[in-house]
Amino acid sequence: MNNFEKYKKIKIHFIGIGGIGMSGIAELMLDQGYYIQGSDININANIIRLKKRGAKIFIGHNKNNIKKINAAVFSSAIKTNNLEIIECKKLSIPLVSRADMLAELMRNKKSIAIAGSHGKTTTTSLVGTMLDHSNFDPTIVNGGIINSYSRNNRFGKGEWMVVEADESDGSFLRLPHEINIITNLDIEHLDYYKSEKNLINSFEKFINNLPFYGYSIVCLDSVNLRKIVNKIKTRKLITYSYKNIHSNIKITSIKRNKKNTEFIISIKKNIIKNIYGNFFFKTNLLGDHNILNATAAITASLIAGASIKKIQKALVDFQGVKRRFSYLGKIGNAYIYDDYAHHPTEIKASYQIARQIVKKKIIVIFQPHRYSRTKYLFKDFIKELSKISILYIMDIYPAGEKPIIKINSKNLVTRLQLQNKKVFYVHKNINFNIILKPYFKENNTIIFMGAGSVTYEAQKLINENNVKKH
Repeated sequence: MNNFEKYKKIKIHFIGIGGIGMSGIAELMLDQGYYIQGSDININANIIRLKKRGAKIFIGHNKNNIKKINAAVFSSAIKTNNLEIIECKKLSIPLVSRADMLAELMRNKKSIAIAGSHGKTTTTSLVGTMLDHSNFDPTIVNGGIINSYSRNNRFGKGEWMVVEADESDGSFLRLPHEINIITNLDIEHLDYYKSEKNLINSFEKFINNLPFYGYSIVCLDSVNLRKIVNKIKTRKLITYSYKNIHSNIKITSIKRNKKNTEFIISIKKNIIKNIYGNFFFKTNLLGDHNILNATAAITASLIAGASIKKIQKALVDFQGVKRRFSYLGKIGNAYIYDDYAHHPTEIKASYQIARQIVKKKIIVIFQPHRYSRTKYLFKDFIKELSKISILYIMDIYPAGEKPIIKINSKNLVTRLQLQNKKVFYVHKNINFNIILKPYFKENNTIIFMGAGSVTYEAQKLINENNVKKH
C-alpha cells in the first residue's frame, strides 16, 4: 500500500479551517491523501478552494461535526470553550495545534523556516520559487496566496520544505528545521509576550534551536537583531544588510525603476561554499525592504544548493504575493492597490513603494488592526500615518480582541489632524465609491491598507466599477 492509499483512511478535522495558515496545511494534507474535513463560521476564498479540492466543510462549529475522526487540528484563534474542542476531549480524540501539525509535516524534510516581524510571507514565497525553479520540487507552506500557484502552499516530492514561521504566539519555536531566516525584529505581539525582553529572547532561542550543522540568516539592518547576533556564539550565522558594512552579504547598489528593481549583492569569501563576489539580480518587486527579503531568500537558496543562474531567473519570473501591494486595476484614470500593511514599519515600506510609482496624489484607506497593537504602537502610527497626504481611517478591526478604553479610530484621527488636515474618519457603512469618486479623474494612486476586512472594501469598489480582475 502506498502512502496516498494509507493516508486516505486517516480522517482529520480542522477547527477554523478557513484561516490562511490552517487552510494551507489542510490543502497540503489533501495532496498527501488524507481525508480532510473542517469547520468555520464563514465561507471565504480558502474554504471555496478546499471544497473544490474535495474537503468536507461545515459552516459553524458544532459537536455533531466531530464524528469518526482520527484527530482534530485547531488554530490559535479557537478558544478552549469551543464546542468541537469540548467534544474532542469528551471522546478522547487527539487535539493537535496548527503549529504542531506543521512540525509533524516538517519532520521528514530538510526544512527552511522564515521568521521576522515583517516580510515573512514574501520571503517564504521567494525561497519556494527559487527552489522550484531549481527543480528541487519543494513543499511550501506560506501565510499568503502565492500568485504563481494561486494558493498558499505547494506539495512537492523533493527533500526541501519551506515554511513561514509565525512568532505571534511563540509557536515558531516548535518547528524543526536546519536553515532559518530572520528578516527583522520590531516590538510586536506584546499581548502574548508581555515584554520586549521576552520577545527578543524568543528569537534568540529560535536561532539556538537549530542543529549544530544549521544556518541562521539574519538581517543586520534591524537594531534588535544586532543585539541577538552579538550574543550568539554557538550557531552558524550569516548576516546580510543594505547599510551595515560588517555584514557577510551586502547589497551594494539598488536601481529603483517604476516597474522593477535592479540590485547587486556582494558575498564575502568562505561564507557560502564556492560562492563569493558580486552578483546582479533583477526583480519585479519594488521597495528596499523587498530587496532585503530577496537577498535573504537568495542566501538560503544558495546554501540549499541552487545555482546563481536559476535564482536570477526565478527572481525575474516571481509574480509576488496576494495583498502585498497588489494592483487590482484602474477606475477611470486612478490606479487601485490592495496592501496588507498594518504595522508602522509596513506602512512606511508600502508608502515608499507608492512614492516610487506615483504620478499624481496618493490616497490611503487604512484600517488599524487590533486594539492592543494600536495602543502599544500609537506614537509610531502617528509618525508614519502623518506622512500620508490624503488619509481615510476606518474603525479598528478587533481580530477577536475586546475594546480598550480611549483606543479607537476617532481618537487616532483627532491626533493626526493636528499635523494633517486631510485625515478623515470613515464609519463602517461608508460608500467608498462615493468618497473616492473625485480621485478617479486623474492618475492618482489609491491604496486600501490593513490586515482586516479592508480588503473586501477594495474588492467591492473594483466590482462596483466593473474592473477586470488582475
